[in-house]
Amino acid sequence: MSEKSKYSRFVYISYGIGGFVDNFFTAAFTVRVIDFYENELLLTIFWVGLAFVIYGIWNMINDPLLGWISDKKFSFTKRWGRRFPFFAAGALSFVWVYLFIFTVPFTDEIGMFIWLLITICLFEFLYSMFIVNYLSLFPDKFRSIAERTRAGAQNTAWGVLGIALGVLIPPLIIVYGDVSSFIIAALVVSIIGFIMAILSLSGMKEDEELIERQLRILEEQKEKDSFWKVLSYGIKDKNFLAYVLIALGHAVMTVMMLASLPYWNKYIIGSSDPELETVMAAGFLVAVLISVPIWTKIGRKIGNKKAVTYGTLITTILFFPLFFVSDILSTTIIIALIGIGIGCFWVLMYPTFSDVVDDIVVRTGKRNEGALTGIRIFFERISIIIQAVSFAVIHPLTGYRAGAVPGQNSQTLLAQFGIRLLMAGIPMAFYFLAFLLIWKAYKLDKAKVEENSELLKQKQL
Repeated sequence: MSEKSKYSRFVYISYGIGGFVDNFFTAAFTVRVIDFYENELLLTIFWVGLAFVIYGIWNMINDPLLGWISDKKFSFTKRWGRRFPFFAAGALSFVWVYLFIFTVPFTDEIGMFIWLLITICLFEFLYSMFIVNYLSLFPDKFRSIAERTRAGAQNTAWGVLGIALGVLIPPLIIVYGDVSSFIIAALVVSIIGFIMAILSLSGMKEDEELIERQLRILEEQKEKDSFWKVLSYGIKDKNFLAYVLIALGHAVMTVMMLASLPYWNKYIIGSSDPELETVMAAGFLVAVLISVPIWTKIGRKIGNKKAVTYGTLITTILFFPLFFVSDILSTTIIIALIGIGIGCFWVLMYPTFSDVVDDIVVRTGKRNEGALTGIRIFFERISIIIQAVSFAVIHPLTGYRAGAVPGQNSQTLLAQFGIRLLMAGIPMAFYFLAFLLIWKAYKLDKAKVEENSELLKQKQL
């Protein structure tokens, strides 16, 4: 069987569904949690921000360590592989913790703060078991450029559907001012997530050939690199460092835009109807899905480096109009155009990361995808701290009034500018940084990637 057809279509689809689970909860969590605690429970934004800062710090410790642990050999590795057991345990459990974030048993500020902090940290720990191993498996399981672009395209298609439904479904259930409606919406999200997590299991299974290669490499390495050693050579690698900073820029864009949607709907558009958020999500969904085959073809033709360079620059420019529009139609059109640009990194982020991992493996002769993925997620999780601090600082500085009745005149012009800054200004700045990094600092062009691919075959890595 040729390398291109090594896995069945079902395997690619099932693996892609893991991307649905990831992005579905990224959207459902990022859009709803801050808005729920600040505007529905009326928890002071200082406490919300503090909880998310601690949560972000916890993430930065949690992810690299879980990645490093999953790289090790355990008694179950020979039968189940390195990634699948951790993935399954995390995927089938974190989806239910999401529900508990919204079932708050306290009414005082300290009680709500402690509940928020504990539930989001537990959510993140189990989510990290899922996502670290999901991402770590990609470069080891999908070896050829054709396999990676095919798996990346499936991940993007399912991931975009996930992020759109994560935005779209809760507004069909929630009613502003009705806390119980948020709990029902969270229950629906958890049930959908659990079903999709089960469907993703087949795509994550490690076949016998892959497990044997993992065990052989682990035996040849003899001594397992310490976490700090992997961290050291990862940070010192210019391509790896450039990539994780680009991923940080993309993560900042994602969390800032998603968390800003309810604020934009209520106070820029001036609507009291949460379902308008589904209209914006639908426009985004259609645009990104249209862009998937386009960016896939571009990436294959000119290489991931050039394609991501073009994509990040285009996306940066497309943010500008959000400083000027105030109606649902214009907003939906602009978000859709941004979605076309964002589709580039969504399609190519995993193949590009695989290029970086391959380059490190060629030079070190060791496979530490778990630890490297954990470090990558470590950087991405800085976006949570940036998000929390941005909201906690900009809202008070611009005079934002929590819990105000939705309407275009409910917030001052300064407060509205603050919402625009959170929705567009900060994401635009970080995406421009990503453009500069991929353009100037990242060196793995198409020729180098193909050379590394051949070297890995020769070294049986």
